[in-house]
Amino acid sequence: MMIFNQCGNIAAMMTLPSDLTNDQLRTLVLKLQRENTRLAELLAQARQARFGRKAENFSPAQLSLLDEDNETDISALEAELEKALPAAPPATVKKPKRQALPAHLPREESRLEPESTNCPQCGDPLRFLRDEVNETLDYIPAQFIVRKTVRPQYSCPCCQTVHSAELPAQVIDKGQAAPGLLTHITINKCVDHLPLYRQSQIFAREGITLSTSTLSDWMGKVGIALKPLVERLQTLLCEQKVLHADETPLTLLAGKKGTAQRGYLWAYASPAVAVAVAVAVAEQRMVMFDCQPGRNGGYAQTFLTGFTGTLVVDDYAGYKALFASGAIKEAGCLAHVRRKFFEQYKVNHHPLAKRVLDGIRELYKLERLIKTRTTQNRQRWRNRYAKPHLATLHALLLAQQHQVPGNSGIHKAILHALKRWPALLCYLDDGGIPIDNNHIENCIRPVALGRKNWLFAGSLLAGQRLAGIMSLLQTAKLNGIDPFT
Repeated sequence: MMIFNQCGNIAAMMTLPSDLTNDQLRTLVLKLQRENTRLAELLAQARQARFGRKAENFSPAQLSLLDEDNETDISALEAELEKALPAAPPATVKKPKRQALPAHLPREESRLEPESTNCPQCGDPLRFLRDEVNETLDYIPAQFIVRKTVRPQYSCPCCQTVHSAELPAQVIDKGQAAPGLLTHITINKCVDHLPLYRQSQIFAREGITLSTSTLSDWMGKVGIALKPLVERLQTLLCEQKVLHADETPLTLLAGKKGTAQRGYLWAYASPAVAVAVAVAVAEQRMVMFDCQPGRNGGYAQTFLTGFTGTLVVDDYAGYKALFASGAIKEAGCLAHVRRKFFEQYKVNHHPLAKRVLDGIRELYKLERLIKTRTTQNRQRWRNRYAKPHLATLHALLLAQQHQVPGNSGIHKAILHALKRWPALLCYLDDGGIPIDNNHIENCIRPVALGRKNWLFAGSLLAGQRLAGIMSLLQTAKLNGIDPFT
């Protein structure tokens, strides 16, 4: 629609007075040329957004889908060839290298004895040499069990009272769901993105009737039981020196049935420290989600009460109030700056965009080189190599901002980079500050996958409970802990 409006403006400009001078005509032609260039960029971006690839590279998940199909085809063809071709001599058969099956899995052993203990050729008795062991991995479908607790009751003839042992503590008092079942349901929804109504259908195939309303009630109880852990995680998160922050939409159902509102899932995380560095400084990785009905910056201020470190964010204005007092320092995201120049290079292969992308690539090469070093060493390397490189890049942007058309996409990319420049330089002062905000976007990605399955949260409270549970499970995954455990 914006492009059509601009075209209408150009059509209006084409109705020219007859008394224009040559200088006025040249000015008008130059203006129309610039407008035409801008509209061509907008059209190319619209085409890219609708028909082009959404990312520079295939995601690992997409590549794995391709690998699955290719490997399945190869396996099927090999099976057909084995049936069609004569068997190869044993000496020419190459045994594939297989990974040993996990030792912690239970083993069910069965022995296959020969039909006779005498040699079938000469009839002499056979003597034992060794056991030839063949292990195959099997699967037993998940099964439900009923845990029956019997408490004998005893009466006192003298006091006329009845005594029995106390029941163990339960997540749901007087409920039928044991911790294992509650964990299974929670993991299915919050880690494997399986909605409750689908779980209800899966349970029904096993002959277990658990309605969606029952599962929803249990999920609510789990959220309440885990609330103290969620609050503790928030306290630990706000004690960190550096945090990432970002937000993503999450539809919330309003009070009236069938109506929905646009809510947001705010995400906060500690940096993705390399394993070697994390072991040296004993840092823990944490991520936390906060469901709120809007995108107002006040929600971030409330959540980060007590935090006095560095916050890595994009250019969203909602975070600006956090930095006004000076208690929290702002660090920029170089990936966001790079993204704008990449869009221009992808649309029209602008040479300036190529130069900026090449310069940013060198900065990322340095980060990959020093990612496992200590915080002090990373700071020294950044000041020695990245700082002069950034100074050169800054001088290039300053020199080119007046050389490109003021309404072009490349000019907007330059202005955005110069506007964010003080925040982009923040990572030079501290080796613990990351160069970009990609880590929090990676933490949000599982939420985006789940959102495609859940579609919405039933209410604001339900969204907040779900955010708390996902915070604990995602934090467990970041630290290499099995979420089920």
